[in-house]
Amino acid sequence: MSLTWYLYEKNDISVEQPSEYPFWKPQTPFKISEFEEKVDEKPKTEKKVSAEERVRQLVVEEIRKAPFLLPIEAIKTEENWEVNELNYNYNYKEVGDIFRDRLVDGTLGPEMVVIQGGRFRMGYIQGDDNDKPVHEVSVSRFAMGRYEVTFDEYDKFAEATGRDKPDDEGWGRGNRPVIYVSKYDAIAYAEWLSRETGESYRLPTEAEWEYAARAGTETKYWWGNEIGSNRANCDGCGSPWDNEETAPVGSFPPNSFDLYDMVGNVREWTCSKYEEEFNGEEQQCLSKYDNSIRVIRGGAWYDLPVKVGVTHRTWNWWSSEGDINFLGIRLVRM
Repeated sequence: MSLTWYLYEKNDISVEQPSEYPFWKPQTPFKISEFEEKVDEKPKTEKKVSAEERVRQLVVEEIRKAPFLLPIEAIKTEENWEVNELNYNYNYKEVGDIFRDRLVDGTLGPEMVVIQGGRFRMGYIQGDDNDKPVHEVSVSRFAMGRYEVTFDEYDKFAEATGRDKPDDEGWGRGNRPVIYVSKYDAIAYAEWLSRETGESYRLPTEAEWEYAARAGTETKYWWGNEIGSNRANCDGCGSPWDNEETAPVGSFPPNSFDLYDMVGNVREWTCSKYEEEFNGEEQQCLSKYDNSIRVIRGGAWYDLPVKVGVTHRTWNWWSSEGDINFLGIRLVRM
């Protein structure tokens, strides 16, 4: 696969193996194959340099010609001026592609899925009063976490920032969905991931969440109007974890957008303000400083089937911060 790359701005760019330690990102109109051709054309009378060094020189020359290609908002903080690993921008991926952004230490972030924007009917006419009014909503293209954020992923953030690790109720950590995370924890995790990757992560709006959960359907659950058996984790879903504990993420089949656990397991934070009826707030994100109650979606391991449908909505009624053992996180990347 041929890639088109661009450099991050840096006063002293130095790398021995560009192919192994890339500091480019997709976007500019020049390709590595073109650089290799230019390397071959280099006059033999000049001092011999490695192919990798010549590629580096050519890239720098191109960047100097086109400084407008540098995305200032993506440049990392001053302590992270080391080589910025390759992160593919989802705008240059196909709908349905799965990708993971690279963190500063070289490890990978959560799996994300590119979702095509579109228009859909939000709300459920046979649902609760607060699932109304049914109305059409448009969402732009975005990428969403393929799974709920796991303990492994969140614990890495907690260790990096000196935060206390949340309790796991003795159910296990690893690839179980993180629980006992407040709205402040969720926002802080998204901000940290954004800094680490140079990308823009946040909680989903309520409209984005329902659009992703429906995956093009208009039924109570993405697979139909009946809960069935062993399709999700809830009190009455027919799974080994029903009304007992969380299940490891990805324990059930995904919806047609390749998203797992959009029904049951843990409820999920959104960034939208809760209103009893839809009034446009479902398409907006609250400021992180806004203490209004926020919409929570998805249902959990202890909820009855009626409470885990793709249109069911609730809020953090049990506390202002919301941390509890049935609430977790799923992020979007813009």
